[in-house]
Amino acid sequence: MDKRITINYLIGTFLMTFIMWGTIIIANQFGYLQYGTPIAMILYVIGGNAPPIVAYAVLRKGNKIKTIKHFAKEAFSIKEKPRFYLVLIVFISLYFGVPAVTQGIVHGAEFYVGLLCIPLMILFGGLEELGWRYILQTSLEKQLPFGMATSLTACIWAVWHLPLFFIKGTVQSSGSFGLFFIMVFGMSFALATILYISKSIWLCILFHSMINALSSTWIIQDIIEVKLYTTISMILLATLIIRYYKKEKR
Repeated sequence: MDKRITINYLIGTFLMTFIMWGTIIIANQFGYLQYGTPIAMILYVIGGNAPPIVAYAVLRKGNKIKTIKHFAKEAFSIKEKPRFYLVLIVFISLYFGVPAVTQGIVHGAEFYVGLLCIPLMILFGGLEELGWRYILQTSLEKQLPFGMATSLTACIWAVWHLPLFFIKGTVQSSGSFGLFFIMVFGMSFALATILYISKSIWLCILFHSMINALSSTWIIQDIIEVKLYTTISMILLATLIIRYYKKEKR
């Protein structure tokens, strides 16, 4: 990906998101724009969808895509090899399995509720991948080794979420940014691995959406050991898959 496109993406995304979410944070101090009210939610959704919005704008300007139809086709190209879907399922199993084994999970909504939420989470989370993985991760991998590129993407992605921890009423507002940061690393390595072996942004969108949706069913507790074990496990699996994939390509 063109370096200029990546820089423009980052500037545009952070500006749009921080203006939208920052407005809510400031208004909250004076008792306005409470989370859940119509105007607050409009600002919240616009800020959360800055990554795909800005991604489309910079890719269109950079002549990487021609139409919104082309952009959508890239995002929802669901015809992928079964083994790539299997890798996705393995990462999801690990994401929730390690906390379950270490007694760091509590049951939330019914499982079917989590499944039904997956399409919704494509709009509220999954489409972020059109920016973070499709543009940023791809660009960084051209300049840095896989591990360093993924770690840098994880850091930037985590910081982008930071304002959510200051908006009263969000899930993040009652959590720890430090523990969130740890889990972002695990997710980033899983997402980067899926993209590396499949070249499919759709699988990244699906993975992100499934994690968000199923987190309403299996709630991972804010215990540092649980989050560390989970992230370390995901990074180790990612490393093994990448090494195997590189070996197979020789």
